[in-house]
Amino acid sequence: MWGYDLFILKPFSLLILYSALAGDLVFGDGNWAFHPIRLMGAAISFAEKRVRALCISDFMAGLIMTAGLVLFTYLSIATVAAFIHSISEILYFFFSAACIYFGVCLRCLLKEAQKVYDALLAGDLGLARRNLSMLVSRQTESMDQIQISMALIETVSENFVDGILSPFFYAVIGGPALCLCFKMVSTLDSMIGYKTPDYVQFGKAAARLDDLANFVPARISPFVVLVAGVLTGRGKVFSRMRKIFQDARNHKSPNSGFPEAAFAYVLGVRLGGPVMYDGRLTKSPFINPYAKDPGPEDIDSAIKLLYVSSLVSYALPLLLLLVF
Repeated sequence: MWGYDLFILKPFSLLILYSALAGDLVFGDGNWAFHPIRLMGAAISFAEKRVRALCISDFMAGLIMTAGLVLFTYLSIATVAAFIHSISEILYFFFSAACIYFGVCLRCLLKEAQKVYDALLAGDLGLARRNLSMLVSRQTESMDQIQISMALIETVSENFVDGILSPFFYAVIGGPALCLCFKMVSTLDSMIGYKTPDYVQFGKAAARLDDLANFVPARISPFVVLVAGVLTGRGKVFSRMRKIFQDARNHKSPNSGFPEAAFAYVLGVRLGGPVMYDGRLTKSPFINPYAKDPGPEDIDSAIKLLYVSSLVSYALPLLLLLVF
């Protein structure tokens, strides 16, 4: 089985894994009509209308939909992978690599972050705000340079876990089926995991499952980011580990605080604080509160830190294979 092969880190599994990662770095993630994530979104929209029509509570409807779609994703990919493997190992290689390629989105995140940085360097705050609005849910219309820089670094750090480390983690331990199963969980959370009247109960199961799915990768992320900090010349960053975990636990999210705090302390900037969502001011504690506010130059450093952190993550299975 694919997950078993990856768990014990056999060379063929690693070849599939690294081929998928190389594809992401070279080609990025295209906005195709039949992209698996778009198909997941369509499936969620289709299923939502059906389960809401059932005479049950919003929470139960959301729970049934979430469990059904996640289970269907895993079983369908695992079944197809097993069938293809029984026919041809070469076809299995390409199918598995394609699934993981669609699951990881490093180049896409780097590209979108670079757009905001380039707009700030050109002095075009309007364009920077518009580009940032494609990445964050907070209001960007009146943001100044500091607020844009802070928001972008925060979303880069959060997406390091959600879009890179977590899908990679699940690909390593469970192959293409578990990787895309995680992407279904993540897509569910992004579409229905809101605390609005329509979704506060309906999306609760999806939001809690997403928290659970990211729990371990989020807590691995500070160690990875600190190693990347050393590799990028950020000095003795491991001395800040205790403060990173302290600040992370004060974050409103059970997971996002860990990569955010790691980026904040490695970059030497302040993150967090009050944020505008849907016309309302949401108060949150600052992370690394006594550091300077970030600027465009820190965005450039954050992009480099994201890239190196991802490469450090990608190197871990190979290092384990060489050691064991």
